Amino acid sequence: MGDGRRGSLLLKVDQVIEGRHFTSQTPISLIGRKALARPLSDIAAAGGTPLCALVAATLPANSRFTHEQVIQLVDAVHDAGGQFDCPVVGGDIARHADPNGPLQLSVSVVGRPHALRGPVLRSGVRVGDFLYVTGELGGSFRAAPDETFGFPGGGKHLMFTPRLAEAKWLADALGDELHAMMDISDGLGRDAGRMARRSNVVLELDASRIPLAAGVQDVRSALGDGEDYELLFASPRAPMPATIGPNATPVRLIGVASARTGEHEEWDRGDCVVRWPDGRIEDIGNVGWDHG
Repeated sequence: MGDGRRGSLLLKVDQVIEGRHFTSQTPISLIGRKALARPLSDIAAAGGTPLCALVAATLPANSRFTHEQVIQLVDAVHDAGGQFDCPVVGGDIARHADPNGPLQLSVSVVGRPHALRGPVLRSGVRVGDFLYVTGELGGSFRAAPDETFGFPGGGKHLMFTPRLAEAKWLADALGDELHAMMDISDGLGRDAGRMARRSNVVLELDASRIPLAAGVQDVRSALGDGEDYELLFASPRAPMPATIGPNATPVRLIGVASARTGEHEEWDRGDCVVRWPDGRIEDIGNVGWDHG
């Protein structure tokens, strides 16, 4: 991706599939919104700014997906582009031959790295860095207590806002002290494990510090539910402000990065571990949601 100072670009492609990322009862407006918001979350995780998007859709057969619904879907994706300052500049539409084929959208986003910091990678964590998360985790497929969706499968995973403003704030404020960042899409455990492996460190999380979303009682839900689309980032800077960005988004310190200490020693526990209040340490590097 380059260093962000020589005209480099950020490129991301992502997809949503009926039955996997949304249900057949999900309103078309929310399908289009999620399809664009997912890759934008990755642009945010690199500290970037979106420039434009391309969308390819494979539609169910005519008998199940009408022309009016096609128009609604196109409008929904363009509306999301307007909301997130990422215009949809083109794409393609096809239909399944199989009448039972699912609705699928693939979205490619072009972004620009931070002009001074350059792109933020997941591989830059250093020993001694503190680990932080934005927002709250867990329960993304369940409606919050004050929300009524009126259809199966509602929840934060359809209504999240990519943390583009928060990522820009971090890149502006921390500069080169923003060592690594990624979005949490497959669960804190699994994604933190990926960051640890790419950075060749061990990430040690404190279960008592992990922020839980409204209605979530179990830390394991926050570790493994996935589809949170919050930012996980590493920096030597401490303390961090309690809130960041124009939306006053909460930030919580949840752990620290440690060195790998040799063969067959205590860090055989895993790449990412959680320390429970009773002192137990558990490997959670593969705890999460599988998009597969």
